[in-house]
Amino acid sequence: MAEKKIFRRPRKALKQDISSFNGIHEDADARKGQYSTLVANYYSLTTDLYEFSWGGSFHCANRYRNETFAESIQRHESYLALRMQLKPEDKVLDIGCGVGGPLRRIAHLSGAQITGVTISPYQVQRAREIGVPKNCEFILGDFMKLPFEDNSFDYVYAIESVCHAPDKSKCFAEVFRVLKPGGLFLGYDACLTDKYNPQNPEHVEIIRTMEATFALPQLRLTRDFVTDLESTGFTVEENRIIPIADIPDYQPFDKGESLLSPNLHRTGPIARRMGHYMIWFTEKIRVAPKGSTKISDTCQKSVTSFLQARKLDIFTSLFFFFARKP
Repeated sequence: MAEKKIFRRPRKALKQDISSFNGIHEDADARKGQYSTLVANYYSLTTDLYEFSWGGSFHCANRYRNETFAESIQRHESYLALRMQLKPEDKVLDIGCGVGGPLRRIAHLSGAQITGVTISPYQVQRAREIGVPKNCEFILGDFMKLPFEDNSFDYVYAIESVCHAPDKSKCFAEVFRVLKPGGLFLGYDACLTDKYNPQNPEHVEIIRTMEATFALPQLRLTRDFVTDLESTGFTVEENRIIPIADIPDYQPFDKGESLLSPNLHRTGPIARRMGHYMIWFTEKIRVAPKGSTKISDTCQKSVTSFLQARKLDIFTSLFFFFARKP
């Protein structure tokens, strides 16, 4: 079997995105004002790396003993399909669909008609290359201004994507608009927990680093997330942080996987360090575009800040919400 390619995009395209991303991501105001450019460039730069190291589903999941990493990811996605109780005739929207891992899983389980929207042209390209399930599609779009008529969908779901919205209320208002009356909006998102203390310099610095390195305009507390949903007209029927099971969701980054895992050499601290040195070397010999090492530095900081925030329990990527349009 041929080894997976880490990077598929042309060097020239990477160089353009590196320049654009490096000029925006460290400025909080720019992250909000130029969010569409920021997020599109971020995923143009990181999608290949995410696929190589994490797989086709760009999200975390809690995990049980004797459950593989891939099984935990699939279970996390399957739970949404179960809660929606989808039928083949249902029309569903996935906002921030990435390269379509969750969409394919949910479509396989339900047979529903699912439209995936992503702001990244490269992710649309990759999603279509990987494969489009029957009665499904991947389109380029911004969930702050969805390209659909009012009352178009029976269900909308999001998995760790709303965190990229510069204004959560406006994003939710768009979801509310395209949902049919009685329709459900559910999913998981990345939020601050009640343990976050804005007066604690350590907390503030960790979250600022996360926002800058993950292309996040501004993280919100879970209770603010719920308030934003309610302010746009949704009835929030359930919301909770999914607790850590037997294995923390951050273990693949923290300690890596077991010796039997195919991801052992891709996610752990040793793999990240080796990858960083490889990128530094290839930039030095002018194989990688100028600025590649800075992007690698950004990725290293993002993982470090993620681990710090999760271990302090001031951040979660496992906030579940279940809301209905009256």
